[in-house]
This record gives sequence, structure tokens and C-alpha cells, in this order.
Amino acid sequence: MNGHAVARPGLSALSVWLPLALGAAATVAVYVPVLLSMAREWAEFPNLSHGFAIPAISAYLVWSRRHELAAVEPSSSALGVPLLLAGLALLLAGTLGGEPFAARLSLPLTLGGVVLFLGGTRTFALLWMSLAYLLFMVPLPYTTLKELTYQSRLFDAGITAGALRMLGVPVLQDGVMLHLANMTLEVADECSSVPAIAALVALGAAYAQLGDRPRWVRVALILAAAPLGLLSNIVRLILTSLGAYYLGRIALDNVIHKANGTTVFLATVLLLFALDEALRALSRRRRA
Repeated sequence: MNGHAVARPGLSALSVWLPLALGAAATVAVYVPVLLSMAREWAEFPNLSHGFAIPAISAYLVWSRRHELAAVEPSSSALGVPLLLAGLALLLAGTLGGEPFAARLSLPLTLGGVVLFLGGTRTFALLWMSLAYLLFMVPLPYTTLKELTYQSRLFDAGITAGALRMLGVPVLQDGVMLHLANMTLEVADECSSVPAIAALVALGAAYAQLGDRPRWVRVALILAAAPLGLLSNIVRLILTSLGAYYLGRIALDNVIHKANGTTVFLATVLLLFALDEALRALSRRRRA
């Protein structure tokens, strides 16, 4: 009997993408210390815990492009070399200079350089958004986050106090403190929505990529995520203050109040869904 080798399409496709896969894996291996340091912060601070979800969502966005990627044959592009070198230089500078924020920011840049160098321009065009999405997992520098959070607390307290007065509730604002007739409330760090802005924008960006919608609708959803999150948080603060005034401590000692991050996140999802439906309806009317 004469044996004839039969080509396997799956193995052929694998061999084509193997250099890029190995390059991406090697990049991730180099960044293990950086990833572990971020993971510790995600675990320690609840308002940064969305970082665990970002790589999974990024991987899903890559997977959602699998049919388009299957039609592309990877080819090396020298344009990826400057991008790759810039990412590695930023990693080195951040590591040696004690600037973890710079080292962390370099990861999407380095991965982008690897994809462009080993996969070519067409592959990069399909994957750059998925790689850029990884930026949402990078925590802001502590000093910057602290100052932004305090300013947000002042803003939230002012808006809440104004809304309470309009609703007939007597309140005296003293910085981030709200003095009601029966108790004093503080707009604490965990009540601020600033630490969750990255998560909210990441949510909007991921939501916008799901389903078939016009590009302008996608952009609008991404841009609206943070403002809708801020609105959700302020509404939560107003409702909590009203509950504290009329019901007392029971309004504070409950699961809804203690799980404020989850509450704001879910409310933002609902608002994004409503906005999405409205914008898509508007798009359909414009095409009609």
C-alpha cells in the first residue's frame, strides 16, 4: 500500500500564526512582574477590581474578530519595530526609575509593536482596539487618584446638598460633610465615582463593540459611559441621603448602600442600554 500525506488545514493555519502567538506569549512572560503588581492592587482595592475583567474582555474582543483574522495572512512589517522598541524603553525606564505607572502603560504599546511586526498592518488594524483596551486595567498613580477623588467628593457633596434643598430637606454642607437634622453624612472616598471611571469607560467601550451598530453610535456609547456613571452615583447619594433623613440608620446599614460600586455599575449598564436603544432607533429613522 502506498501512503499519501494529507494536509490538515488547521495545522497549516497554526503554522502561519505561530510566530505571532509565540511573540505575544514571550511579551506576556516579560511583563509577569508588572502584571502581578497590578493584580495585587486590583485585589487590595475594590474600586480597582475591574482590572481582573479587562484582559478577559480584551481576549473576547480578539475572539470576536476571528473570522476577519482568518481571512488575513500575517506578514512581517518593519513599522512594528519602532513601536516595539518604544514600549520596551518605557518598560525599562519605568522599572529602573521606580515609576510603575509608566511600566504598566508600556504593555499595550509593546504588544502592539509585536502584532504589527509579526502580523503586519492588516492584522494590527483588526487588533489595535483590543490591545488599547488593556489600558483600562492600569490603575492611575496614587497621588493623581487621591487629588481627583477629593475634588470629586466635593463636587458630589455640592450637587447632593443642592438637590436635597430643592426636595425640601434641610442640609448644611461643610466640605465633604453633609449635616442633616438627625445625622451627619460624609461623602467618603469609596462614595466617589472617580476611581471607577476607568471601569465605566471600559464598560462602555466593551458594550459598544457588541452587536451591530453604526460607528457614531459606538463612539457615543463610549463617551457617555463616564457621565452616566457619574450621574448614577449622584442619584445614589441623593437617595441615600433622603433615606438617612427620613428613615435613619437603616438607610446606611444595608447591602445596597454597602455595595455602592455594584449599584452604580448596574445602574450605568441600564442607562447605557436605554441610550443604545434610543440612538439605534434614531439611526434607523435617519436611514428610512
